[in-house]
Amino acid sequence: MKDKTTILSIITWVVLLSSVSILLNDLREFDFNQFKEFQNWAKSADKNESWFTSKNVIQWSYYIISIGLFFLKGYLIYGFSYFLSILKEIENGHYFSDKNIKYFEKIGHIFIQYTISVLVLRFLLAAIENSTFNFFNELKTEFTFLIPAGLAFYILAEIFKRGKQAEEDNELTI
Repeated sequence: MKDKTTILSIITWVVLLSSVSILLNDLREFDFNQFKEFQNWAKSADKNESWFTSKNVIQWSYYIISIGLFFLKGYLIYGFSYFLSILKEIENGHYFSDKNIKYFEKIGHIFIQYTISVLVLRFLLAAIENSTFNFFNELKTEFTFLIPAGLAFYILAEIFKRGKQAEEDNELTI
């Protein structure tokens, strides 16, 4: 079993490191000059004009939503890191530990929260850019597996809870 968990740990590390490198590359390619433009606009803006109706608020909103999407990608990577903790517990022979149950619940929560948050932010981004937003097309992309995977991790947590109870009951009957 140790060989299999070692292989799974290596695969998980490869996925995590490649995800982090993709996120860092996306951050590198992001236009941070937009923040400088906003600061310049803030200095020269007409103070009598409503800020919420200006063109720059749209640009600023786009900037904030894009930063939020970067944060959420990091949050998803953080969720994947729990797999390493689960594998370590399994390697130590603690299959039905409270930690594993908690980790499965956290992974499920992160997957579902990520999916809903990104859908909301992409909807707002589409509204700001006056582009089309098709809920079903967005749902077909990367989200197709995240919601069912999140629900599956909740189910796994429940299965592990019952497995732990059965293990404890089995120890008492000896």
